[in-house]
Amino acid sequence: MNYQFFTVIFMLFVLVISPSSLASASTSSDSDGDNDDFLNIREATIDADTDEISAFLETHGHIPTNGDEGGFGYGVLTDEGLDAVVVSTTHAGVQDSEEQSNASDPVWHNHYVTLSQDSDNCGNDSKVESITFESPGEVDIRDDNADLTKLPSSFSGTDALSGADLTIKPGTSVKDVVSFKLAPQFNDNGELEAVCVTNLQSAENIVFDNNNGNSNSDSSNDDSSSSSSNGISNSLNNAYSAAHQPLHSTIQIPSSSPSSLPVQKLEVSSSY
Repeated sequence: MNYQFFTVIFMLFVLVISPSSLASASTSSDSDGDNDDFLNIREATIDADTDEISAFLETHGHIPTNGDEGGFGYGVLTDEGLDAVVVSTTHAGVQDSEEQSNASDPVWHNHYVTLSQDSDNCGNDSKVESITFESPGEVDIRDDNADLTKLPSSFSGTDALSGADLTIKPGTSVKDVVSFKLAPQFNDNGELEAVCVTNLQSAENIVFDNNNGNSNSDSSNDDSSSSSSNGISNSLNNAYSAAHQPLHSTIQIPSSSPSSLPVQKLEVSSSY
């Protein structure tokens, strides 16, 4: 009787740890550990006219709002290329937006930015050259959705890096929708040299709700696609390496005064 009992237990044990069971467990574990799935945009729906853009993004995972995943965001690229990029972003560590209450506030906010090449600090990645302190349009984050709405074709405000007047005109002819990470770079004295835009990923599918100046209403960015939207993405996306680095410096940004926005120093207190 005892022999039969132990034989049954042994057989159950073999079934439990069979290769198929281990494979299933491994797959489940890998799935649970994929914490960057919010950077994979399943689909982006674009609604644009001559005055405004709205972009409705659905990602593969829950989009963080507490700053734990560092600095990252979503961008809308138009035919203006690097000279005028629309972004929504979150980062705790530096106050570069009027929407933030302080430098540690990871609240989502919009920017209009210009990007440039900086091989010394960013390699093949692009860096933020100028960026609005104001937050044009609106952004709403809900679970795995990001809605970027009422984005004007042109915006005038203040450069958060220099305090100078700034006008950026992305227009409304959308070419691509992307996700990205932010990687600050420092010199030997611990001073912030550049903020690099890394890990650029195009949306898997882009749907245009109207003509929007595009030749087709549905664009797929898989490997077999030759969509024209890949042109702008490829100019940014050569050898991205996401460095999640802490900030230990100060930068010059404008104060939140709505009148003159004088430049003031704020301590960079946390990390992207």
